[in-house]
Amino acid sequence: MKKSVKYSILSIILAVTALTFSSCYSPIFYGIMNDVPPEKATVSGNITTIARCLVDGTEYLFLNGNGSLMYKKLDEDKHGAWKNYTALPFELHHYNYYYSASAKDGHVGQQVLRVIADKDNIYLLTVAYETNTEYGIVLPKKFYLWTRPLNGILEGKAADWKDLAENADASVFPTKKNTAEGSFETYFNLIYTNSPSPNHRKAILRATNPDTSEDSYYVLNGSTALTKDSSIGTSNYIATDDDKKNTRVNSLFYLGDTLYYSDSQVVCTNETKDTAATYACMSSSDKNYNSTKKLYLFEGNASSMSFIVEGSSAIASLAITADSVIIGEGSYNASYTSNGGIQRVELDSSSKPKKELVKFTNNAEYQFTSAYIVMSLLCADPSKTEAQASMYATITYRGAGTSSSATPANIGLWSYYSSRGNWNRE
Repeated sequence: MKKSVKYSILSIILAVTALTFSSCYSPIFYGIMNDVPPEKATVSGNITTIARCLVDGTEYLFLNGNGSLMYKKLDEDKHGAWKNYTALPFELHHYNYYYSASAKDGHVGQQVLRVIADKDNIYLLTVAYETNTEYGIVLPKKFYLWTRPLNGILEGKAADWKDLAENADASVFPTKKNTAEGSFETYFNLIYTNSPSPNHRKAILRATNPDTSEDSYYVLNGSTALTKDSSIGTSNYIATDDDKKNTRVNSLFYLGDTLYYSDSQVVCTNETKDTAATYACMSSSDKNYNSTKKLYLFEGNASSMSFIVEGSSAIASLAITADSVIIGEGSYNASYTSNGGIQRVELDSSSKPKKELVKFTNNAEYQFTSAYIVMSLLCADPSKTEAQASMYATITYRGAGTSSSATPANIGLWSYYSSRGNWNRE
């Protein structure tokens, strides 16, 4: 799902890549030399988030893959370790072509759109679909916000889950049909810190009135009801637009033990499991709250905001290792992807980002070309260097992909393991 306030669930995706030449160097041949045998794809789909979850004292990762909920231990640094979670409180989405006494024809079940977590609970945003015969398109019928405690989740039952939005009114999930484009626009988002330290994991729901642009915020804490919190964003707010007039909260992050709010769509800190963050890297936002190409460094107050680099496209995701900042790129606003890809910034001797882009020492830029949007990035242990770490990326594309190197087989989860030394399909 797109991270901005306005996005279409049914068009999250689909591409073009560019090759460059010089008189003395051909990146085509360099790319061939750095090509690696592909792993078998085991986790596919439009994966919007990779959530850190503390389960019974052990760190896990959860995500929406293969049309369901999947998980594995954080330190399982090997291909093929992801498992399907089966104790869900709903039937997974599928299309039933045949009517029977026990099952109607049409769209059945729910699709998992987003997975986030706080210290103690996991949250799933799901949707049920229906076919709109008037416009001849498939539209969301109802949204759900499921939650349950993380402890015991692997041995739990479907009955352990509850829908936080069961008794909520339509203002919690504001939507609007765009009949001109044949789409359905949603004006809400689930936002979370996803910090390496479990004590710094927080989550909120933001709902924006499409007619007045008024924002409402709900703190997620596993309780049975959604309650507005008018204090969110009123202090420790960091605006990244040129005029510093933005007020909407699009991200949360910790520096030390202080929680900050920002209009930035993409933020990543240098926090590790055992060390508090001293700075955050964040994309800037324009006046419409879209992510831009510019990356900034924030060290604790508004005057400390400093420019790092400008990439070739809008920043879609970020990850920090002990020696680099990884930048995933791509715009959800274009009708097809030609401006995606991945870039890298090295850290200096004081562990802060240098103000220049540098080449990767692995095959990242050859796997994640400009034909793909890098939706999310995660470094399992940010205290490790890029070469030593285990890292994950999820990619997709917009458009048909017929005129580019983009292929549906690549949509899904990718991983880098130090034992393998390259990025490959997960």
